[in-house]
Amino acid sequence: MFGIGMQEIVLICAIALIVVGPKKLPELARALGKGYAEFRRAFDDMKRTVEVDLQTEEIRRSLMDLPPPPPPGGVPPPAPESLLTAPPVPPDPFPYPGTGSGAARAGDPAASRVHTSGAVPDAEDARGRG
Repeated sequence: MFGIGMQEIVLICAIALIVVGPKKLPELARALGKGYAEFRRAFDDMKRTVEVDLQTEEIRRSLMDLPPPPPPGGVPPPAPESLLTAPPVPPDPFPYPGTGSGAARAGDPAASRVHTSGAVPDAEDARGRG
């Protein structure tokens, strides 16, 4: 069983009889048997759960490989290439300063000045009198 021979099992039972006593030994054996049965039941339940999860995953993957069903009304589904291309990205309505369409152009004197005060430049700064 576990590499234990008959002599070792007899020796273990004799030591258990001496340590536990003849009155408590049947109760101990019964408790060990119930514990083993409960462990076995829990293990089998876990094994079944894992098998069901694996089967569910396999079915889900096989369904993902199927083409989509035709829509009601007879309109053909879009071509597969159009599903793989990303939709166009709209321009950012609030671009980060210094990027995008709101970026400073080279040679613009108002745009080349750096405002370290953190304040918004006023109209005079924009005209270059600042």
